[in-house]
Amino acid sequence: MFYNLSKLSFLLAPAEIKKKKVDKFSSTNFVTSLNLYRMASSFDKLCGPCEARHTTEKAAVWCIDCDDGLCLPCLEHHKVSKASNKHQTIPVSKYAEVESVSALIKLDCEEHNQKLTFFCQDHFSTACALCIPEKHKQCTSIKPIEQLAHNAKTSTELFDLEKGLKELSNTLAELNTDRQRNIEEIRDQRKNILAEIKSLRKQIDTYLDVLESDLLKQLECLSDQNISEIDKLLSKLKDKETQIKSLGESIHQIKETLSDVQVFLATKSVGEKLHEEQEWISALCDQEGAKESTLELSTDSQLTHLLSDLKHFGVIKVVRKTCQIKIGAWEQQRAQLNVPMPAAARDIDETKLELLHTIKFDNDSWIQDCVVVNDGRMIFTLGNTGKVLVYSSEGHIWKSINVCKSPYGLAVISTSTVAVTCLNDKTINIVNIDDGVVKQKIKVGKPCFGLSYHNTKLYVIVKGTGIVEFDLGGNLIRTISVDVASDECYLTSYKDRFCYTCYKQFIACCDSNGREIWRQGIADSGVAADNYGNYFAAHYREHTLNIISADGKKTKQLLTSNEGLNHPQGIFFDSNNNKLLVANRYKTAMLYRVI
Repeated sequence: MFYNLSKLSFLLAPAEIKKKKVDKFSSTNFVTSLNLYRMASSFDKLCGPCEARHTTEKAAVWCIDCDDGLCLPCLEHHKVSKASNKHQTIPVSKYAEVESVSALIKLDCEEHNQKLTFFCQDHFSTACALCIPEKHKQCTSIKPIEQLAHNAKTSTELFDLEKGLKELSNTLAELNTDRQRNIEEIRDQRKNILAEIKSLRKQIDTYLDVLESDLLKQLECLSDQNISEIDKLLSKLKDKETQIKSLGESIHQIKETLSDVQVFLATKSVGEKLHEEQEWISALCDQEGAKESTLELSTDSQLTHLLSDLKHFGVIKVVRKTCQIKIGAWEQQRAQLNVPMPAAARDIDETKLELLHTIKFDNDSWIQDCVVVNDGRMIFTLGNTGKVLVYSSEGHIWKSINVCKSPYGLAVISTSTVAVTCLNDKTINIVNIDDGVVKQKIKVGKPCFGLSYHNTKLYVIVKGTGIVEFDLGGNLIRTISVDVASDECYLTSYKDRFCYTCYKQFIACCDSNGREIWRQGIADSGVAADNYGNYFAAHYREHTLNIISADGKKTKQLLTSNEGLNHPQGIFFDSNNNKLLVANRYKTAMLYRVI
């Protein structure tokens, strides 16, 4: 059923938009409902009372309170009835204009099937008369909807809705334009990369053509040179063959025409000549032209290695950057009306720790920092091995993951993802602990230590610089100048404040711009903020864990070496489960419940 339009606008404005509301709807549901009702409204509306009497009459008006059509005769009865004479009616032609929002408004209690006549401002929900004693006994801000709906058409909530829908439409248009721009950029980048690939290929081809041409020239030169030498030798052999043939013919003439004495003397002379020819031929065989020549190809070893080692012509990568479209400005304004009040400050004297588990490591392990992800798994950095250890919530080793050199600080990004600073490598590694791989490296450029993740941003202590802010795409956002007084520092954040420690120096708290709020000498190692803005902080050399009040004016010692502290380093507070993880540098870590 419908209320009148003023009530409708009241219910639609606050009750349908706020967080933790009873009746939720999305923009998709809204559009779907709108289309369905527009389709339905294309048909003629019938008179409800006549339909109940099994007759068919077209409705002339629509009663918003009864959510029913009325023909003219039934309208007259409707006007004089005490139960309905104050109901608001509109022409049935106008009904289509408000029909599209009917699905967004629930006027009857789903549990009791009673009319929703009250609104609880404590729970920000509607209620029927039976809901009050069952669910709202302790509530002090229950008012009739009729009272709250007064002047709803001109209410700030309705104005904010209109403004929010307009801003949402503008955001969608802006996002659409931005994505279309990105498509054009990708197409241009594809053309540029294709041209670059072709250019590189052309350069390679040109260079290989030059090398091939040089090699072919060398082949032609050497082959011609050897053939020429052989041809010269063959020419000499031909001349010599004629001489020897002539000498052989002279022997036949000697036998036929000369006397024995002459033959004897001629034989001696021809024998000497034969000996000379044999020596000539022997000398000729030692010449280059007489040697066996073979052409062989010996390829450059670098070319051989290139063919075997080159796996890719190149690699195409997709680099994603955080969307720069500002979304939800209106929603943030609306959310401010419904943001829960921050937790009241807690006296640190009330804080106590109850030991739950003790985790043991190998004797040569060197624990640098620790965190707990949402499913209870505990992660530790091993500064001396380049590894990150993942332990189950019960304290059993689950996985060992290789990261860059000298892992130091840790920060939780999600249940499956943590960030790790690598001191010597000067990078932040983004690690998927489910897959056990480093999926991204953010270059810092200087030694980096303690790490914190807050509002989708990474904050890291950098030597000689201060606190540096990065987005998850690896883009440097800003640098916050603070006093980084040592080579080992830890960092935590709480709302708009940072708290950091410097080894053998101090613990300090500053605002988001680096302005120091307080400084203490009570801690110099791991630090973590609780749900109230107080800080758990360790002192490495004194083997102690203290809690410091948010304003830095009050401290309390929680643990000492008597409770197993031995050079404590990593500290992490699990805000969801109210647990504190404390990691000693050597051998052990302890998980406590904060009470």
